[in-house]
Amino acid sequence: MKDILEDVKEYLIKKYNCHSIILYGSYANGDFTEESDIDLICFCDNPHAENDTSIISGRQLDAWIYDTGTMDNFTQFLHVRGGKILLDERNKCDNFLKEIDKQFKKGPEQLTADKKYFLKNWLAKMLNRAQKEDIEGNFRYHWLLVDSLEIYFNIKGLWYLGPKKSLKWLYENDRDAYNVFDNALKVNADIADVEKLVEFIRTL
Repeated sequence: MKDILEDVKEYLIKKYNCHSIILYGSYANGDFTEESDIDLICFCDNPHAENDTSIISGRQLDAWIYDTGTMDNFTQFLHVRGGKILLDERNKCDNFLKEIDKQFKKGPEQLTADKKYFLKNWLAKMLNRAQKEDIEGNFRYHWLLVDSLEIYFNIKGLWYLGPKKSLKWLYENDRDAYNVFDNALKVNADIADVEKLVEFIRTL
């Protein structure tokens, strides 16, 4: 794996003239599989922001290229928390990761009671519209399921870091919520399971 990461680093330096590269996700955590992408963020001067999905040494990249100035926007990079530094020519990455961790521990801005009410009411309305049994209703059914996880975290006053990390957090910290989501998200879930999910979130 070390040789593969070296090949990736050399490729990114050559193509984008990066001065900072941070590995995150499954390859940083050590729980990658053969199907996993290599997740990276790279910083360089005056780039055209882009996502590089090239195949390097037989592995799919998911590398995001950013301008150096964006390194001050720590909230944008919360998903990189716990990342591994692959390149740090300007000695910025260590402090960058520390500030991300500090911002994460500080937590997000808490929702007002009105905003929580709006989100809970939105879930109820979407559930009602999702039961029309037409194409629009089916669309709203899936929309409801996708957005419900982030809404749970917003109402709880927690950072939402995408489905993988968020579902893992539920399993480790709120097993009741995890079980409700698990039932509702199954391919063959009954509408009653989705109703239970909505009711669970609305009682938070």
